[in-house]
Amino acid sequence: MSALIQCLRLYLHGPKGRRAIGYLSRYGDVLRVAFDQDYINDPSRPVLSLSYTASDETNTRAILSSVRDSRLVRNDGKWPAFFQNVLPEGPNRERLARHRGCATENEFELLAAAGHDLMGGLEVVPVPLAEGVPDVVRLWHRAMGSEGVEPGFVEDAVEDEASLPGVVTKFSAIHDGRRYLVHRQGQAGSFILKLPSTRHPDLVHNEFTGYRLMRALELDCAHATIISRQEAELPEEIPFPEILAVQRFDRGPGGRRIHMEEFAQVLGYEPRHKYGKGIETDFITMVRVLDRLSETPAHDIQEFVNRYIAFILMGNTDAHLKNWALIYKDGVTPRLAPLYDPVSVSAFFSEAPAKDYGLNRAIDTKLHQLGWQDLEGILAKAGILRRSRVIQLAKSRARQAQADWPILLRDGPVAMRQEIERRLKGGLSLTSNL
Repeated sequence: MSALIQCLRLYLHGPKGRRAIGYLSRYGDVLRVAFDQDYINDPSRPVLSLSYTASDETNTRAILSSVRDSRLVRNDGKWPAFFQNVLPEGPNRERLARHRGCATENEFELLAAAGHDLMGGLEVVPVPLAEGVPDVVRLWHRAMGSEGVEPGFVEDAVEDEASLPGVVTKFSAIHDGRRYLVHRQGQAGSFILKLPSTRHPDLVHNEFTGYRLMRALELDCAHATIISRQEAELPEEIPFPEILAVQRFDRGPGGRRIHMEEFAQVLGYEPRHKYGKGIETDFITMVRVLDRLSETPAHDIQEFVNRYIAFILMGNTDAHLKNWALIYKDGVTPRLAPLYDPVSVSAFFSEAPAKDYGLNRAIDTKLHQLGWQDLEGILAKAGILRRSRVIQLAKSRARQAQADWPILLRDGPVAMRQEIERRLKGGLSLTSNL
């Protein structure tokens, strides 16, 4: 009995250009990642994800060549966690599925549809029918007991589509020197255009103000600006006069792709588990990753803690594991990626029904209670040395926020200003003990 195998060629862009590293395939409900042998055997290989990297080369090769590891193969029609996190959520997923003509649950087709404009250095391209089923795919299926497999057709990527993680409506765009273009003739985007919503018409100003607050504390941020509707060529009409344009830090000069991955991918969480295992557990794990693997561990640990404090001060209760990332500028060594999505979610609580934002409200309750000693204790559990120095510098950023943020907040949404000023004036354990 024969069946069709659909295949995508997996590429990873880096400082040395685009490199083919494997195949992504679908056979019924089986979705699988198969890495090329030369990628597996290369000790200097560019890093796709730390989730595919062990503590030594022998075990890393064992992961990359495994035949049953859930990081490489699943039989429920879903991608392994790393690639699930590449796909969009919410309205962006619905739009991509509509343009592809597939169901929102069809993860193979969604990835193929957006394959030319994915986050980081990823790119996927359909394998032509004429090439047949690649040996690395065919031989695995034969070993699993499948016989007579035949190549299946896969449509090319939908021109100008992209996969942008997150639930806020957004588009991938380039800038031609005059306008932001979503119709970009297949070129990968260098900007993300983010829209407000009818529920939160002030979302653009909330996030833009968040970027201003973060930059005031000298935190490493993506660059964002508010543009008018007329400055963007969008594929559909929108009822909002302003848009947030965020320059992508995973794109370099000329649109060069720079690889990155979210911490949800690093830790192997599916998108539905992006809030992780709780503040203490995930904080410890992320800090340990930075301490052990970052190119600049001391800098990144301090930056991480400073951001965490800033998020608590501004009420960013949505700083989940998809909103923290690593970037691989040299293709191999991770660093903490620039900050993004700094939204004061707690500013929405007062105007929303009490039953709304249940998870965010629960997170905020914990953040209100978190003190400086608690943070130092978490750093101790992570094995960080010179913890007192880290906390001392973080406290200085908190005091800087108390001094500098009120002026910046005058231009922000009223609810946001009121919420953050309350937090700065002793509404948190952190600020009541400064």
